[in-house]
Order: sequence, then C-alpha cells, then structure tokens
Amino acid sequence: MIRSTLTRIVKFSTVRAWTVIGISLLLTIASGVYMARNFAINTDISRLLESDQPWAQNDAAISDAFPQRDKMILAVVQAPAKELADAAANELADALRQQPQRFRAVGQPGAGAFFERNGLLFADTAAVNDMATKLTQARPLINNLAHDPTLRGLSDLLTTTLTLPLQLGQIKLGDMEKLLAASATTVDGVLANKPVALSWMGLVDDSLKPNADGRAFSFVTLSPVLDFSDLKAGAGASEAIRRAAADLKLDQRYGAAVRLTGPQPLADDEFASVSEGAVLNGVLTLVVVIGILWMALRSARLIVAVLASLVAGLLMTAALGLMMVGALNMISVAFAVLFVGLGVDFGIQFGVRYRAERHEHDDLDEALRLTARDVGTPLTLAAAATAAAFFCFLPTDYRGVAELGKIAGVGMFIAYATTFTLLPALIRVLRPKGEAELPGFGWLAPADAFFERHRKGVLVGVLVLIIGGAPLLPHLKFDFDPLHLKDPHSESMSTLLALKDAPQAGTDDVKVLAPSLAAAQRTADKLKALPEVERVVTLRTFIPDDQAPKLAIIAGLAKTMMPALTQTPSEPADDVRRVASLRNASRQLDLAALDHPGPGAEAAAHLSRSLKKLSDAEPATRDRAERAIALPLRLALATLQRSLQPEPVSQQTLPPELVRDWLAPDGKALVSVSPKLPPPGVKNEAARAAALDHFLDVMARVQPDATGGPIAIRGSADTIMTAFAHAGLWAVLSITMLLWITLRRVGDVLRTLIPLLVSGIVTLELCVVFGIALNFANVIALPLLLGIGVAFKIYYVIAWRNGKTKLLQSSLTHAVLFSAATTATAFGSLWLSHHPGTASMGKLLALALVTTLAGAVFFQPILMGRPRRAPVGRHDPLGPSLPPLTVATTLGNSADNHHGADHGNTRR
Repeated sequence: MIRSTLTRIVKFSTVRAWTVIGISLLLTIASGVYMARNFAINTDISRLLESDQPWAQNDAAISDAFPQRDKMILAVVQAPAKELADAAANELADALRQQPQRFRAVGQPGAGAFFERNGLLFADTAAVNDMATKLTQARPLINNLAHDPTLRGLSDLLTTTLTLPLQLGQIKLGDMEKLLAASATTVDGVLANKPVALSWMGLVDDSLKPNADGRAFSFVTLSPVLDFSDLKAGAGASEAIRRAAADLKLDQRYGAAVRLTGPQPLADDEFASVSEGAVLNGVLTLVVVIGILWMALRSARLIVAVLASLVAGLLMTAALGLMMVGALNMISVAFAVLFVGLGVDFGIQFGVRYRAERHEHDDLDEALRLTARDVGTPLTLAAAATAAAFFCFLPTDYRGVAELGKIAGVGMFIAYATTFTLLPALIRVLRPKGEAELPGFGWLAPADAFFERHRKGVLVGVLVLIIGGAPLLPHLKFDFDPLHLKDPHSESMSTLLALKDAPQAGTDDVKVLAPSLAAAQRTADKLKALPEVERVVTLRTFIPDDQAPKLAIIAGLAKTMMPALTQTPSEPADDVRRVASLRNASRQLDLAALDHPGPGAEAAAHLSRSLKKLSDAEPATRDRAERAIALPLRLALATLQRSLQPEPVSQQTLPPELVRDWLAPDGKALVSVSPKLPPPGVKNEAARAAALDHFLDVMARVQPDATGGPIAIRGSADTIMTAFAHAGLWAVLSITMLLWITLRRVGDVLRTLIPLLVSGIVTLELCVVFGIALNFANVIALPLLLGIGVAFKIYYVIAWRNGKTKLLQSSLTHAVLFSAATTATAFGSLWLSHHPGTASMGKLLALALVTTLAGAVFFQPILMGRPRRAPVGRHDPLGPSLPPLTVATTLGNSADNHHGADHGNTRR
C-alpha cells in the first residue's frame, strides 16, 4: 500500500510538476513571512524544565512572590579600593533611580546611604565599644589626616610619627606595618602605571581589602523594564547602565569599571553567543553540503532540486514550529541544523536511487516512478522511526528537548512529504541528464569479501571491544549546571565566575519561602543552629539588635571625633612641597628601619625606597599617587563621619527596595541560607563539593521546602535523567513496534535494534575516553542516535531482506555515506558555535553519528550475514544481488551463494 500510494503521488507530481511547484512556492513564501513576523527566542535556561517536583514548585512560588529577582541585573562596580567602588556605586545607583522608565527598582545590597549611616549598629555591642576605644585613641592621627588628606599630609604624618613618638616608645614600628606595607604596594603600583589604590577601610577590616587581583567590589541591583520585542530583552536597560557610568566618568574619577551579570544579562549574552558567527558558520556549512551533494549526485540540476526541496521544508517546519511553541528556546533553536542534517538524508536517498534507476532507464518519468517504488518503504519507515524518537520527548518535563522533539518530529514528516512531491516535480522540470554509470564504491569490494569470510571473527572482536569498554561507563560524567552551558568569555558569565566564591554572589545559597516574617524568623533560628550553615538572612537580619546601648556609644564617640572629621582641610600643596615631604618621609623610614629591626622594619625600608622613586618621578606620576592614596582617604573619612550619625532602625525605616527584596506584598517572607564550605582554592574543590553535597542532604532532611541554587541544579539533573530514561524507553518501544509492523519478523527487528544499541554503548564509552560530559544541551544526541541509527539501519535491513549482497560497494552505501557526511557537516557547524552548550551538542552529535554510521555500514551487514533468499522480480539497482538461478541453492549451500553473488549485476 505504501509503495503504490507513493508511486501514484510521485507520478502525479511529475505530471503536474508546475502545479506542485507553485503550491509549494506559495506555502514556502507564506511560511517565510510568518516566520519573519513571529520569530522569537526565549533565552532563559531556567524555563527549559517544567517539573512538578517539590523543588520546582517551591522555586516557582519564590519567583511569583519576588519576580524582581528573576529578571534582575546585577551591576558589579570594580575599583582598586573599597572606598572607590562604593563611591562609584553610590553615584551610579542615584543616577539610575532617575530613570523610572528603565528601572522599576534600584538597590545596593549591603551598601548605600542606609548601611553607611547605620553600619556600626550591625556589629555586636562589645565590638562597637572596642571600635570606639580604638578610634578615640587614634583621634590625633585621624585629626592630622583629616586636616591634610593628601599625599603630602600622609608623608608629613609619617615623618612626624617616626621621629619623637617612635623614639619615646609611644608607638612601635610593628604597629604601623600594615599601613607601611599597603602604602609601599600602592606606590609601587603607581610607579608601574597599574590601576591601584590604598584602601584605608581594608587596613581596619580585612574583609574590605581588595582581592588577589587588586579589585574591590560594590553592587547595584536593578529590576529592569524589559523590551520583549527585542531578542535581547534587557539590552536597552544594560545600555542605559553603561551610558550612565560613562556620563559620570566613573573610570576617570574612581578607576571604576562597571560589569553586568545576573539573570537578564546572562540571558541576553546567551543569545549573543549563539548568534555570534552563526552567519559565517551557516555559509561555510552550505558550501560544504553543496560539495558533498555534488560527490553524491554528480548533477548540478539534481543538487538544485534537493536544496530547493530542503529549503522549502525548512521554512515550513520553522513556521509550524513557531505556531506550535510560540518561541524557540536555547535547545529547540537547533531544529534547523537537525532538519538540514536529517532531512537531506531523504533527498540523497531519493537522488542516489534516481541516479541508479536513470542509469538503466532513459525515460525520466519511469525512473522517478521506479525510484518511488524502491525507496518508498525504507524512507517511510526511516521518517516514522526518526519522528517517533523525537516525539517520545513530548510527555517529559524537559521542555527544551520536548519542544525540539515536537518541531523536529513534524519536520521529519515535512521533509518526507517534500521528498515525494516537490523533489520529483523539480527533477521533472529541471530534467537532469542520464547517468553513465551506476553509483557505488567498487573499490570496497575487497572489504565486502573480507567481512564475509571472517564474519564470526569480526563479531567476536566487536563483542570483546564492547565488553572491554564497559568498565568505562560508571565514569561517565553528568554536568547539569546550567551555568556551564554559557559562554565563559561573555561579560555576564566572566563577571559571575569572578564573584563565584564571594559571599555576595550567593551562588551556593538556597532559599525558603515562609508564609510570614515571623515564620521566616523561626525558620532562620532553626537553621542557624545547624553546623553545616554559615549564614541565614531574612528581613529581620537588617534590623540590628541592642540598638540603644550601641547608639549611646556611637553618640559619645561622635562628640569626640566630629570636630576632627568636620574641620576644613588645608589647601593642597604644590609639587615642590610635595616632593620635599616625600623625601623627608623616605629618609625617616630608612632610619626607622635601621634603628628598629624586627616587625615593620622591612615594610619601612620598602616604603622608603618607593617614596624615593616617587619623589624622583614625573609630576604626573605623583598626581596618580595622589589619587591612589588621598582620594580613598577622603572618602573613608567621609564614610566614618556618616557612620557616626546613625538613627534607630525599624522595619518602617528600612529602604523600600530592601524590604521588597525580602517581604512580598502578600506577607510571604524569604529566607536565604548559605552553606559552610572550606575556603576556595584548587586544592579544596573536592572538599567544597563534598561539603556542599552534605549541606544539601541536611537541608533535604531538615527543611525539605528549600530550593534554588544547588538544590535546583540537583533537581534539574534528576528530572533530566528521568526524562531521558522515560523517553529512551518509549523510543525503543515505539520503534520496535514500528519495525515489527513493517518487518513482521522478530529476527529482523533484532537485526535492526542490536546494532543501534551497540552504537549507543560505544558512544557513551567514547564520551568517557574523550572527556565529554552529558549536559542539558548535548544529551539530545542520544535520542537522535535512535532516530538516525534506525533510519540508516532500516535501509540495510530492507536491502538484505530483498536479497542484496556486497552492500559496502553498493549504491546504498554510497547514499548512506554521503548522507552521513552532510549530516556530520550540519552537526559540525554546531560544534563551531561560540556557545558552549551548542558546541557540546554538536560534538556529541558528531560522535554519535560516527558510531551510528559505523554500526550501520560495517557492523549491520556483518551481523545480518547472507540473505535468506535471492531477490524476486525486477532487478533492484541498489546493489549487487544473488542471481535468480540460485534461489534454491541459497537455502542450502552457502558456498553456491558466494559463487553466485559474483554475477549479481546481470539485468533481468
């Protein structure tokens, strides 16, 4: 029925060729217009899963209660000192608050006016009292610095301190070691023309010191107004941030750089990395595909027909796909490459068979009719099996692959339909020349003979290799961290990686949604007691305890310190006086190092040398040193002044944007929990991973409604593995049933499936050998292995059932190899992508294709052995067959079969 139906369709398409071409053209144009008007990509990886597991439901509840956290932009302000970073961040935040059309909310976690004024209230009473004592003792020093907060002032202060006070023992050189060492490092950086600054706050608090790269951070969180008409919805907001930073001249004034990360910039950069180089890759892929088509079809007109049919099918598939899913995702966008890679197989199979028929028939219409008859069953079964492999993902929670399966599965039927309608119509109109020779690989005849003679030995060898590689399978890696699918060189990802181990980044934090603030506090109190927990934050965290005694201590300190902090600074000195001060300080430091060996002496000598070089340098160099040392000093003194003017803090006096981040309008409250992990470092990675796993196990037991961060990653991994297990099972069952309906022999079904399973096992073993980890994106290669593998293997099984022998040298292998080459080229274009997830998909697809091809072309014929019967009826030009006179002996004498096969090209 399939053969006769397809034969009639092809006959109609050739008789009514221009009608078929016209209808196809109208459908193609309509599809192109629809796609151009409705094309959209959802770049949010978090939407690739739609799980009903508790962790996913809890995550969705948090997103509903705090939607501003989902699409947030985190502006990371980097500067050489904490004072500079905070000042730049304050100015940037104030400027962006003036753009309500771009940003719904602007916040500064742990910074900004509120924390600068009330920061001391968050320390315990004893620490505040100790700090007050130290500041009171340091009042003369602070008074001098506030009087002349310049490079000259610091030099004069060092000169004064290193004379009488040091000689009288009022101060020890070791007490000044931190200041001296930091000053020397800063001056050295200035002399080397590096972006450095002296962090005065870092001298007091080690947590505020710049990191090992000499950078300090401050953060601005923004809830942007998104433009969903743009593929990069946050691009406008991001540009507004960069423009504001440029207008404020934060780089020139503070040495500050603003880098963007967070969910929205990550999504925007995701699309940028996918699209980067896509046009060039597409052009190169097209050129290579055309070259392969030429080697397979040897006719420009036939190639034009195949390509036109392919393009028409691709546009129709794209339009239907957008109708079905609304917007593509970061996985389903690969449908185009898959369509080209798999759809071209139908065109090549049809084209190569047409060449073989045309070699024997001068009548083009008759050649097309016989082609339809010959390829009807195998192409129908191949299209159905490939589509079935795709459709098996539809019921899973892995939305990314489910949508790809839906589009690609429909695309297989569209490619199948155009192959039997538009392609023969185009061939009829273009009228390629006849074929002088039969397509095939005659030079592979020795290989056919070798595999036939040593069939059992080869089968045993393959079995030994598979079993020998089995111990590799437990070492197969699964990497389901969505961040690993992003381009590490993009601004958003590189910034996030730089902050990965910073507490502010919170990449390992988990969250709990409580019904009220009181419930959130009870949860926090319970979790704080766990040894695996480092920190727990709720809105109440921002309301200090024991405020009254702290306010009293600070008020007393303010009376002592304010006169010094509010005095009018002296006029800046000219460069001559600045040089003289530097040289005096250098001499005194040198003497101090000689007279007071021990702690601080080496730092004093170092600073002495550095100041001497600075005094001998150009005035512009001293100007840079002024900015590197004096500017942070002035900012630190101003911050200290503001910190001595706190006000009582209550929930009502907290900044509104801070409250909204932790308390939803309906009263639900957020709890953030940070794990206690070993310090970061290459040597501690295994220990940190083990500690994080233990923390997650504890949270699952103690607080099962916790979600986010590593809990979401672990849950996603479980969901994906379950999805692939279910989809794989359904794919195998559906393909098995399809094969049984078509082949009606258990042995023939097994002859198709066993090489497929062998290819799958070998693919996974090679993943271990080549260090390829399965992830969100590349795991799609596994169902494709089923689809592609079944398609290739069906061709050989049906040829074998028809009595074909010497398959390696046949036109069938000619078609399969060139089809695989075009598929490999399409998949290879994914491998070249700048996007790691897409590149890993291409890499694994290429590997799966190689193993599948090897299984179909080499292992499949060896497994099948000699055909059960010789072909009956018209000669099938696919390849050599058993001669008609050996039908009887085929069943009884393999030697006769072997001898008779050599005469299989005789035409009936």
